[in-house]
Amino acid sequence: MQSHQKYLPTFDKKNNLTNNFFVVSDIKDTKGFVKLGNERVIEARLSDAEFFWEKNKTQNLVKQVDKLKNINYFKGLGSYFDKIQRMRKLSSLISDDFLISKDKIEIASSICKVDLMSDLVGEFPELQGIVGGHFAKFQGFDKEVCLAVSEQYLPNGMESKLPKKMYSVALSLSDKLDSLVGFFGINLKPTSSKDPYAIRRMAISLVRLVVENEIKIKLKDLIVYTCSAYRDQGHDFDTKKIQNELSDFIIERLKNYLKEKKIRQDIIESSTFLLGLDDLLKAYKKSLCLNKNIKKEIGFETIAVYKRSSNILNNEEKISIETLGFADPGLFKNDYEKKLYKKINDIRKYFLSIGKDENYEESLKILSSIKNEVNDFFDNVIVNDEDIIIKKNRLELLNMLCKTFDNYFNFSKIEV
Repeated sequence: MQSHQKYLPTFDKKNNLTNNFFVVSDIKDTKGFVKLGNERVIEARLSDAEFFWEKNKTQNLVKQVDKLKNINYFKGLGSYFDKIQRMRKLSSLISDDFLISKDKIEIASSICKVDLMSDLVGEFPELQGIVGGHFAKFQGFDKEVCLAVSEQYLPNGMESKLPKKMYSVALSLSDKLDSLVGFFGINLKPTSSKDPYAIRRMAISLVRLVVENEIKIKLKDLIVYTCSAYRDQGHDFDTKKIQNELSDFIIERLKNYLKEKKIRQDIIESSTFLLGLDDLLKAYKKSLCLNKNIKKEIGFETIAVYKRSSNILNNEEKISIETLGFADPGLFKNDYEKKLYKKINDIRKYFLSIGKDENYEESLKILSSIKNEVNDFFDNVIVNDEDIIIKKNRLELLNMLCKTFDNYFNFSKIEV
């Protein structure tokens, strides 16, 4: 209706589709012929859909799974039957993290591509997945299985609807990871100018699934497991190469995602410098928090403290004084060194104690709270002491401070 005929559908107050629609015409329709012609077109299309629905809805989904062996998924990646076997294994693994039923997600994975063989999808290919969900519902499958099948292709880019139920997320995630690993495995990575298989869109959709659903999951392990599933089917994939290349590729999509969210570029670069593929959600939340607070007191003071210390270290490294970040308190000559050392250790203890439920704004406040100790240190202590051992120990103290700040992320790329 929308993609083929360019009609404009209408919805009621509950957002349900109505049987009224608009058409745009560049001629006057005084006798109603344009209106009548368009009504006939849509009636014919809907009549075809009804015919195919009645024909396909009773065809047993489970019994048709074997027929997927005859449908090629992609050259070099096997059939759709091969794909759903890989998806079934992967989604079963994901179910452990999501605390959902293995049986349900394996059923959803097994039947999710069967609707590709239906006449209805053949006539209306944009309904793949959606139609499968309706078939599953008609045949009495669990409602969560039906919804997962319907939403398996979502999201489809930056603006599309996002699945929220964990069965739907698990199926969509396993589908996208399987495809991404497969395309990278046969070296069909997008180039700077070409992306014929919409791999970038697939990866940005994966980022959205993780970030917007606030999922904490080890994607690197899932990539390795997916490579293993491909190898079990005879594909000779270089697991390490795929893991590295795909990780970098997804991180680049995260950067694009953060840019769309109006995050400053220097914050984006800082957040992704130390935080990797398994920390997409953490990188997003930390970036969002610093972006919101960077011009406020806690943000400005945090960066100022780090920059003041790191600049001295950078200058000393240029003349070949390397530090490891371990100061010896036995070499301290005054209370200012001792107080800074104690404060650094207090902050380290905070980061060791927060676990997975970190409040990122609170972390910034904790980091900025060291301002007084740092200022007192620089106002009263000569870092460049004549005694090279004392000098190096004071540099180690500053390095301790910078490494402690790395618990949030790398502030060296932040522009003041």
